[in-house]
Amino acid sequence: MQEKFDIKRKGYDRDQVDKYILNLTKNYERSLAAQRDRIESMKAELAAKEKLLQEYISRKDSITKSITQAVEKAKQIEYTAKVRYALEGERLAIFSSKWVRYCESMTNAVDKNLLQNAKNYVESAKKQLEEGLSADLNLGAYLGEAAEIYESEKGRLAAIKKSV
Repeated sequence: MQEKFDIKRKGYDRDQVDKYILNLTKNYERSLAAQRDRIESMKAELAAKEKLLQEYISRKDSITKSITQAVEKAKQIEYTAKVRYALEGERLAIFSSKWVRYCESMTNAVDKNLLQNAKNYVESAKKQLEEGLSADLNLGAYLGEAAEIYESEKGRLAAIKKSV
């Protein structure tokens, strides 16, 4: 902003120059005050955003922890289901061996073809069960209480097999 001053005897009019400088000073102070207000409001906004960010980080940590716990629980449930599946397969194998022995003891009373068909069916079911177990069951992946239960139950079933 360029101001023209009246020329007086020994230079510019002093009152006009002083008024102009006073006006510039007031404009500068208003501008400076507005900038200070803006800086303060931006600082307050930054503090609010930082607080919100910390809250989101806290939530993220909590969610991550919850997801990790859920995954671990899912693994435990999956492992327990696999152990139960394996135990049920063992029980079915014992049951089938009992029936095969029973059928063999009844060879005089039962048709030989019928007996052979029953044996073939039982062997096929046993083979499918073993293949399914080996494909689906990865017992080495998770250790814990379920593994102990599985091993003790397997030992118990083996003892039953020997006694039958």
